[in-house]
Amino acid sequence: MRVPEEVLKCVGFVGEVAYIDPITQEISGDLFGTGFFVAVRPEHPRLRKTSMSIVFFVTAKHLVEDMAKKQVPAYFRVNKTGGGSMTLTPHAGTVWYLHPTDKTADVAVIPIGYKPGVDIRAVALEQFATSDVLQRMDIGIGNEVFATGLFQPPGGGDHGQPIVRHGNIAMMPTEQIETEYGYADVYLVEARSIGGLSGSPVFVRPTICLPLPENATGLKYAFCNGHGATLLGLMHGHWSIKESELNSPVINQQKTKGVNLGVGIVVPAMKILETIQRPEIGEFRRQIEESTLQKGIPGMDSAKQEPKQEPEKELFTKEQFEAALRKATRKTK
Repeated sequence: MRVPEEVLKCVGFVGEVAYIDPITQEISGDLFGTGFFVAVRPEHPRLRKTSMSIVFFVTAKHLVEDMAKKQVPAYFRVNKTGGGSMTLTPHAGTVWYLHPTDKTADVAVIPIGYKPGVDIRAVALEQFATSDVLQRMDIGIGNEVFATGLFQPPGGGDHGQPIVRHGNIAMMPTEQIETEYGYADVYLVEARSIGGLSGSPVFVRPTICLPLPENATGLKYAFCNGHGATLLGLMHGHWSIKESELNSPVINQQKTKGVNLGVGIVVPAMKILETIQRPEIGEFRRQIEESTLQKGIPGMDSAKQEPKQEPEKELFTKEQFEAALRKATRKTK
């Protein structure tokens, strides 16, 4: 299955800041996980006529908690226009948002401001595999999935390479499945998760079946081929058990020193959407839109003119981001 280049550009690698060059301000450290960018369209009608989006970085909650325990700041390594890579850091004062009600949801979201030179392709909310989308696209057991994440060989380092892992939906449970956070709403995929894939976006490719003429035996066959892709969810990790309990009727999942059974745990896209829909994030988005309207809509000469045909590439400026952050923080405390 050929994977679109956009899938490689929607991810960023999560690292712990170890050193900041005093002259270039370039950040270095150890990369250990993956996240991806999600673009949210404005709510204001005038802004929806532009190419403006507010972008968030999504990753696994357990990665954020690990850094919090160590009291080290995070940074993200991303693609750079023209080749190579560069770093992004959360703005001062921004916080990680977790799922508002479900403590077992391994999701963390943080807003990310614009930085010149970055080459990313954010996932739109319309690409999320909500329950309605799953039903409409007839997605279920056996459909192909692929996850893009960090390939980090032993020894760490700051030059991670993207890797794509393929598999299939193995189970869409009607009951909760045990994870390291307890029993949770997850999908299971037949795809071996490795270190560095935590927080990766997991896409599912629906299939279409083309009827073929009857063969000599009178049986009809159907040729199924993949087309398109939608965001199934976020890679939590692999489901593993103690080797000594492989044949036991009662097993306990092991986060460390467990046997990787080749079954990956995926947090549903709906859990990410519910996190992005938190009231605090909604307030932040409104402040961004208000600031943009006050400063003038990109691509418009006046409030009464229609937007120009050439799309504006900037998401929003650093100044707009920081102004909105200050206002949103005051109103949500």
